[in-house]
Amino acid sequence: MSSMYQALLIEGALTRKEKTLLLVGLFAARREEKQMLYFVKQAVEEGNAVTEMAELIASAIISRGIPTWLSGIEAITYAIQLSGDAQATKIGKEVVAFSSQQECIDYYQREFDVLPTWIQYLVDYAPDTLLTYSNLRTTSLQDGAVSRLLKELLLYAINVCDGYKKGILIHKTNAISLGASVNILDEVKVICIYAVGIKALWNDEESKA
Repeated sequence: MSSMYQALLIEGALTRKEKTLLLVGLFAARREEKQMLYFVKQAVEEGNAVTEMAELIASAIISRGIPTWLSGIEAITYAIQLSGDAQATKIGKEVVAFSSQQECIDYYQREFDVLPTWIQYLVDYAPDTLLTYSNLRTTSLQDGAVSRLLKELLLYAINVCDGYKKGILIHKTNAISLGASVNILDEVKVICIYAVGIKALWNDEESKA
């Protein structure tokens, strides 16, 4: 396991600190708590703060719901025990709050150039959910203790592991727009292979031979 672990977490386009944090978030989203807790220890040793861990896990709620957080609180609790740091670090950041459907629509048109069908259906059939979800999304995906890029990479990894093509496309596109290189995306896929096996290599369509 030691040699496998070292190969997985070799410094590259992503740092060991970033990789261990992504692994904690990924296994929290997958509700695989034994694996998650294994990497909490590595993440703390690599210098990740409890606040960083909590913020990254929280960002995955928009993709995999509140069960991510229910698993994630075990990671946060363990990180507090390991680090002895129970004090949350307050990050000064502007909270985006939408108050109308049109503000939400304008936001998604800026994000995706055209309004995605899944958003249009929220507008048409679940406008209250549109407003609530949009406020959650913009709050959880902004830069804070963890960069938005790392949050998008986590969401990309979650969808690669699940083989969910629409989610892969959304978060891969967002990550690239934020500066993710091919090498960064490849290293994220290596993490996914560690989590779910070789099938992760082909879950992103552009990786098929």
